[in-house]
Amino acid sequence: MSDDLAKALNDAAKLADQAADALRRGDFEASSRLQKEAESVWARARRLGLRQHKRPSRPRSPSARERTIAALTDLSVPSSPKQIAAYAEARTGEPFDVRALASVRRDEYRSWSSGSRRETYLVPSLEGPWFLAGRGRLALSSWPLTQRIVGPLSPRADHLTACLRIADRVEVADNKDVAQRMRSLLVEYARSVPSALDDAWTTGDAVDVSRVRVATLAELELIGTQDQESREREAGRALRQLGEEQLLWGGAMPQVVPISG
Repeated sequence: MSDDLAKALNDAAKLADQAADALRRGDFEASSRLQKEAESVWARARRLGLRQHKRPSRPRSPSARERTIAALTDLSVPSSPKQIAAYAEARTGEPFDVRALASVRRDEYRSWSSGSRRETYLVPSLEGPWFLAGRGRLALSSWPLTQRIVGPLSPRADHLTACLRIADRVEVADNKDVAQRMRSLLVEYARSVPSALDDAWTTGDAVDVSRVRVATLAELELIGTQDQESREREAGRALRQLGEEQLLWGGAMPQVVPISG
């Protein structure tokens, strides 16, 4: 199972690189096709990860880095440390110290800059007109560039996507404790989705997962296409302006040079 998951992650990363190359060449049709293939393989990796999680856990407790990668793999969108911690705790029932992510982020960049290459790095999302490293959200380096870029509609679209992923998790959970924790987390995400809950006092025990899914998909349909198109445009611009390091770790703020009189 772990070999299949590793292969799926590698295949998704290769397809994402090919999509980026096609975008650089101006072959938008091929880029779009390859991005869809990468997303399909990434979805398969997520399913493999979900099934693998059902197997007996290893004697060694997973590190903060491993738990973060697992959480982002499931959520599939750039997420804040608080969101990652909440999901990781719901998934395992074990506490997650958000403060550990600060050192993890530094270690990730040191590992990359030293020349040692991992299959996946925890990287910042790319935000704003200069694609600065987003302090508030983490992503996975193996994701397509469009998935790591945060545009004007992306925070809301990503919230809705994460809500759907948590609903998926509720439905595949074979442990009632995990299912209950995920249902409680789903309610927190669904509170801001119109018509997703009966009322503001709905609890995890009473949440209708199907209703949440329908309401979330309805809102995502309104903004999802526009958000994706915006991300694709920005990805093209980023590929024209940024080098390899900046595409992973963020661009630099332009320097303002005073004009002497």
